[in-house]
Order: sequence, then C-alpha cells, then structure tokens
Amino acid sequence: MSVVVRPAVVADAPALAALSRAAIEVSAAAHYDDAQRRVWAARRTVEAHRRYVEVTAVVVAEVDGAVAGFASLALEPVDGLVPGEVDQLFVHPSAGGRGVARALLATVEERARGAGLGSLVTHASWRAAPVFERAGFRRVEVETVTVDGEELTRVRMARVLAGGRAGGQAGGQAGEASSSA
Repeated sequence: MSVVVRPAVVADAPALAALSRAAIEVSAAAHYDDAQRRVWAARRTVEAHRRYVEVTAVVVAEVDGAVAGFASLALEPVDGLVPGEVDQLFVHPSAGGRGVARALLATVEERARGAGLGSLVTHASWRAAPVFERAGFRRVEVETVTVDGEELTRVRMARVLAGGRAGGQAGGQAGEASSSA
C-alpha cells in the first residue's frame, strides 16, 4: 500500500465531507458521545468543504486511487484561522494506522515551510491529539467549545518548525472540534 498526497480540488468536496463524517462517527466514538458527534458531523457539509478547498491549502491522501484522508492548512488569516493553523486532519476509519495521517502532516509541514511559516497550531480532538504528538506537536491547553448546545473538549497544540519561531494564538472556527485522525 502506498499513500499518494496531492492538492485537493473543489470536485473533492463530496468525498471529503463523507470521509470526515465517517471519521467522526466511527473513529471518534470512543472519545465523544452520540450527541457530540452528531453536532460535529452536521458541520461537515459539501459546501463547507468546497469553502475549505477555496480558502486554505487542503491536501488529500489517496490509497489505491481512493481518498483515504485529508488535511487543511491556513496560509493566511481567513475565516478565523491564523497562518499555520492545521484546521482539519481526517483519516477514513478503514485507513487508520497505515501512515495516512503521517503523510498528510509531513505534506502540511512542507507547505508551511514553503510559505515561510515558523510554526503550526491546531485544535485537536481527543482522538487526533496523539497523532499530532507523534508528529512533534506539544499540548498547550485543553479547551471546551459549545456547538449547538453540546460541549466538545479538544486540545490546543503547537509545533515550532526547525529554524522557525512560535507564532501567535491559534484561532479556530468557532465551535469547531477539528482533527479526527
């Protein structure tokens, strides 16, 4: 099995929406209850993913020609995100443990360096936090956001890139519990 990472295109939006909902429903089930996953997944619409592709650097991982995961990186301030913010990291449940998240985060880091960014930040779900830690991120603080009346706890994390220096505070979509790898 080889993982191929490529830039996302708007036509990927339906696959990205479906994949993120599957990851939330299956992979995040051990960390979030049904109501929490329902409100989180409800935000993962095709239109939302079209917007992500248009305004952030979204990369897609394919395994055997099928979309297996994706990640997004803000290269400039947009929609409440700060430059260097990894707003999404999702891996399809059937592709977990196969290096998909590692390949996506390596590509995101490469893009960040290419854009002259010195650090990365994210708001990781409980499921994704260990994945980010293995990629060199450190936990900054645990935070709770309220989405449609449901409280979701996540971990703000940061990583200084070699030769870079830490940037500002991570922004984050209001009420978004990102990153379910």
